[in-house]
Amino acid sequence: MVRIGSFIQLEQAKDKSKTYKCRVIEHKLDKLYIDYPIDVQTNRTQLFPVGSEFQAFFTENYSLFSFPSQIIGKAKINNIPTLIMNFDKEHLKKIQRREFVRIEAMLDISVRSRNQEPSFAPFTSVTHDISGGGLSVLIKKNVDINEGEMLDIMLVLPLDNEMEYLHLIGTAIRIHNISENNNIVSVKFVEIDKKDQQHIIRYCFIKQLENRRKGFIQ
Repeated sequence: MVRIGSFIQLEQAKDKSKTYKCRVIEHKLDKLYIDYPIDVQTNRTQLFPVGSEFQAFFTENYSLFSFPSQIIGKAKINNIPTLIMNFDKEHLKKIQRREFVRIEAMLDISVRSRNQEPSFAPFTSVTHDISGGGLSVLIKKNVDINEGEMLDIMLVLPLDNEMEYLHLIGTAIRIHNISENNNIVSVKFVEIDKKDQQHIIRYCFIKQLENRRKGFIQ
């Protein structure tokens, strides 16, 4: 279930206010070999002694999984220093059952029409929310997007302290009136690179974990 190369989010059992990220370097039976965890907030490598206990989270097939774990040793895999974590499938728990998690997020976005005769000029804005299956974007009242119109989208996604620039194709499925000056247009992805979709899904799950840790959701 946990694959080599997968990202894992770690919460210390004694201090859930901090989150760490790491990658699976090797998986052998009931052991995971991970690179040294990095503090998500400071982006600094964190050293943990053997015996440190965590709640670990990872995504697979658009679902979020969790399991308790403990650092049980250290090793080198292909000259890469790793920590060894125990992994008991019996304690693996599926947290999210929806195919795509949707979260509120203000992300930079540019949009243009793919129609031969565009109904609006290209514009930049921010998203209102996002999931692996689509997003909604804030637009001005004078932006005349039609329901069913195909859209060419460039999305800026902050992930692992870097900016990912994702090229997406979507269709406008609904226009929502939210104020005197603004609308929100809901967009469903119709063409998206699988890697880009995984980036979005992982971003959503990370934000969901942060919200759970802060007590915003259960």
